[in-house]
Amino acid sequence: MDFDKAVAELEALVETLEREGDERALLLLQLVDAIHRPALERIAAGDTSDPIAQALLQMYDIAPPDDDVLVEEALDEVRPYIHSHGGEVELLGVTDGVVELRMSGSCAGCAASAMTLKRGVEEALRNHYPGFREVVAEEVEKQAGPQLLQIENLHKPVFLDAEAAAELGPGELMATELDGIQLLLANFEGEIYALRDGCPIDGNSLGGARLTAEGVIVCPWHNCAYDVRTGARVDGEEGGGLGVIPVAMRNGTVQVAVNVA
Repeated sequence: MDFDKAVAELEALVETLEREGDERALLLLQLVDAIHRPALERIAAGDTSDPIAQALLQMYDIAPPDDDVLVEEALDEVRPYIHSHGGEVELLGVTDGVVELRMSGSCAGCAASAMTLKRGVEEALRNHYPGFREVVAEEVEKQAGPQLLQIENLHKPVFLDAEAAAELGPGELMATELDGIQLLLANFEGEIYALRDGCPIDGNSLGGARLTAEGVIVCPWHNCAYDVRTGARVDGEEGGGLGVIPVAMRNGTVQVAVNVA
């Protein structure tokens, strides 16, 4: 509604309520004034950080979300990747652009943990949190014990050389096989990503898929779309995503952990 028209209609409504003596409506107007007036006074004075001013701005979705909210949104983007390998990431705090995290589960002490932080978490934070400077990661120590060690060994990634990745140029992807596992390798902005090859809809290979400049894999069969970094479906439709496989760089060779694929 036009601002001037809204003001005119509000004035007419107030006059009608005063004339009819509707006490509930008049009380409502008084409460609105009691909320808005002190907040607007602070905003006019330039003190938008005051809690009263922030409350009003947030009522109208005008105030920018705080740092913790932005960081949690970024972490939600990469949590499917971390969860797929038995790990967890917890936000401990944000101070002047420095994001402190706790890595636990199979990610703690895992060779893929550093790569996850560097390529997944940090990239998501750069995209969602404008004030981002760096990540400080705290790993939860694993407790010793025969039963726990047995469980950990089941999830410990074993990395194998993926020599085919050396043939990929930026923006390219290919379907390949390693140790009997069908893989989809992709080079996005100079970083290599690995996912399970096979469209979730019918299992057809995504070797002929297109990788967009935004890092989205577009299926050549159904035009369904998946984030190359997390494997999550990003086209708004329901359906499973692509399984993400940990990637590491050792002695200049790309390696992937096919045993957790």
